[in-house]
Amino acid sequence: MQIGALTRLVRPTPPPRGLGIAVAAALIAVETLLVYPLRLAMEPYFPGMIYIVGVLVTSMVWGMWLGLVTAVASTMAFVYFHVQPFESFAASDVRQVVDLAFLLIVAVATSAVADLSRLRAVQAEESELTAELARLLLYADDLPAVLPAVAQRIARSLQLSDAAIHLATVPGDDRHAAFPLYIDAAQRATLVVPVETPKQTMQRLRDSIVPSLTPLLLAGSERAAVLSSLEASREQLSRLAAEQAALGRVAKLVAGGSPPAEVFDAITTELHGLMSEYSTWLCRYESDGTASVVATNLTDELTTDARWPIDGENVLVKVRDTGCAARVDTFNGAAGPVAAHARDMGIHSVVGVPIVVDGRLWGAAGVAWVRSEPLPPGTEARVAEFTDLAATAIANADGKAELAASRARLVAAADQARQRIERNLHDGAMQHFLAVAMQLGAAEAILPPELTEARAELSQARRGLVSAMDNLREISRGIHPTLLASDGLPTALRALARRSPVPVDLDVHTDQRMPPVVETAAYYIVSEALTNAVKHAHATVVHVQATRNDMLHLSIDDDGIGGADPHRGTGLTGLQDRVEALGGHLTITSPADGGTRLSATIPTDSFPMHVS
Repeated sequence: MQIGALTRLVRPTPPPRGLGIAVAAALIAVETLLVYPLRLAMEPYFPGMIYIVGVLVTSMVWGMWLGLVTAVASTMAFVYFHVQPFESFAASDVRQVVDLAFLLIVAVATSAVADLSRLRAVQAEESELTAELARLLLYADDLPAVLPAVAQRIARSLQLSDAAIHLATVPGDDRHAAFPLYIDAAQRATLVVPVETPKQTMQRLRDSIVPSLTPLLLAGSERAAVLSSLEASREQLSRLAAEQAALGRVAKLVAGGSPPAEVFDAITTELHGLMSEYSTWLCRYESDGTASVVATNLTDELTTDARWPIDGENVLVKVRDTGCAARVDTFNGAAGPVAAHARDMGIHSVVGVPIVVDGRLWGAAGVAWVRSEPLPPGTEARVAEFTDLAATAIANADGKAELAASRARLVAAADQARQRIERNLHDGAMQHFLAVAMQLGAAEAILPPELTEARAELSQARRGLVSAMDNLREISRGIHPTLLASDGLPTALRALARRSPVPVDLDVHTDQRMPPVVETAAYYIVSEALTNAVKHAHATVVHVQATRNDMLHLSIDDDGIGGADPHRGTGLTGLQDRVEALGGHLTITSPADGGTRLSATIPTDSFPMHVS
């Protein structure tokens, strides 16, 4: 596998530093000259951004430090050649200073990112080398015969004139440096490279190549030993390879986060493929003392979700009681409905293996056949490899579900806290302010007419208090709208539309109440969208539509200038986090000069209608 064009530019060992300095200087000179024609062509944009090219090249090829030096030198070159002297500096030139500072910051950031890309590329090249060595060593029937190819692959990757691997302890001399490779206590190998190898390459050999090569040699040696000892048993090796391939396919599903049901079907299918004359099934232990079939290849005799009582003589009872793998070699005379059904199907022998998830017995996987002799020894171990993957898939699904539920609980708790704060403000501080205002009004009313100055002071104080109450009411409404809790989402959205400086076309079809956490999320989405339409988009009209089936579908469109970017502020990002915490998703479409659309979909049946 080739890493691509990036590795042609990025090398683990960079070219000489003097060459890097020369290249950086040349790039700065060329870029400085290019700024003159670009100044007119890019008006009113900042032409100095062309210096980023030089910073990027030097950082990726020679590392971060030369990139930083190039960034500073580029800034100084731009200042010297393209920025007017300070004594003639005018207030209108502040933008140049800002652009210059931005250039330096972006250049330094670009240097860091480029250096990180360089390191990632180096790691990718080392991974490619390790993978290639693994391919050579782990698929070699004759380990000594493949060692020259391994050594040449290392030499080619590290740009060495020569390299060799000896299955013996070889000391270094004045022409060669030796790196010992300890395969095991009784066998050692040595990697030999030219002594004039650069120090950086020597360090890379010591820190990366040798630690990777040693276990690969050990694995290759063990595999060669296994192959030599099992030369007469190719059928067993073929079966092992098939099992590993089947496990790999199931493991890929598990690693990809596939639903447990899909993993269960894959397990029964793969087991049946490996053991073509075997019947396979997976059962889950239920709380009512039964076991339900979650997957099986016996589609004619067993159906998914079929339930069987856990009693009598069968592997389900044995696995449940012992928590270990169990087998039944004959059902002749065995009691219970499961044993009777096995006899009806002609099954003579069954092996069951527990599925343990986070320390608890979740279910069992089983294989059976109709031969009169017992299942072969080792069947339990073969099935257990698949039950481990099933347990991982179940644990992953449970973990995702618990994480989603935890995030939803946090959102609901935050909403409840906001509602309590709003209620405390309304029932506490605002009522107290109202009482004080009434007292001030009463005091103003009983003052003698001749105390005009005192009456004016009281009137002004009362008006200030009323204004403070109005401000506090707005703050309270922003914390948590009272109408949302009392009258529901449609009423709260209508009130929000009435207060909006921009006309709002409201089309809401959600007659029934939804869980409070869903209504709160929808309200804040609309509120944030209206705020952005007024403050940033300069919209003349906003269309809000809300419909509900098993999901709440919400869309807000404005005719503003567009260009909204959720990464430039916390409002839209916070809403996106809130919606995703509820198991929904929020999308923002905002082309330049094309208006902005917010579309949200939130499940409504996953949350309680009332919270305590």
